[in-house]
Amino acid sequence: MGLGKSRFVMRYRHVILSSLSALALAVGVLIPAAPSASAATYNINRGPNYTSRVVLTFDDCPRTVTAFLNVMAWAKRTNTGLVIAPTGDCQRKFRTQTGVHLATAARQNGQYAINHSISHPDLRTLSCAGVARQLRAPGVVTNYGRPPYGAMNAAVSCGYRLAGMRPWLWNVDTRDWTGRTQAAVVSHTVQNAYRGSTVLMHMQWNGFNPTALARMKSGLGARGLQVCRAYRGTDNVGPVVTSPTYLPARLQC
Repeated sequence: MGLGKSRFVMRYRHVILSSLSALALAVGVLIPAAPSASAATYNINRGPNYTSRVVLTFDDCPRTVTAFLNVMAWAKRTNTGLVIAPTGDCQRKFRTQTGVHLATAARQNGQYAINHSISHPDLRTLSCAGVARQLRAPGVVTNYGRPPYGAMNAAVSCGYRLAGMRPWLWNVDTRDWTGRTQAAVVSHTVQNAYRGSTVLMHMQWNGFNPTALARMKSGLGARGLQVCRAYRGTDNVGPVVTSPTYLPARLQC
């Protein structure tokens, strides 16, 4: 390129770019939209809880349907909002044996239910489509899910997008599945939870009973921490009502 031509290009380059920018602005449909604020700030460990309250969550499968319903009734009575994440196999088993659908029973008591796959595989071993298949019924049908083991990779992320779900992990792990006593699970929760945290527990272990939950709630309260409240509608007033199948982008805690 000759020197004169080079100067011409440099002189008018900013004019060309400005014109293109103005044109793009005028026909904004040609430009991909910027991510929304909620998408940009979503924290996979905190999930949709943007409040200062602690969310107590329980994965897998309860030992008995009676134990499950006792916890749901206690949570409703004490205005405590739990998040349960049963597997599809678990839901199918109890529905066949007892007629109780766990996610429905939880929601009727103002509790939240999220997906935890059908058969609890390590989703990282599957393709994108395979992950999406694991997120279907009889697993919980909703817009948030917890991958087994908290295992994530590109294929798992792809499968969640394909299924229209967001993964929700945790930031406090009680490790109750190692056989910790009720006292140990309560103590770990009380000592390690903080404002806005998500606590991981499992329905078949020692934190999933009214006594343990009452002690967690009391211990957290002594530290100035409140737990998520049962669902009382979008304005969070009035009696406890059935929580939505699809969770809001910002949880009503």
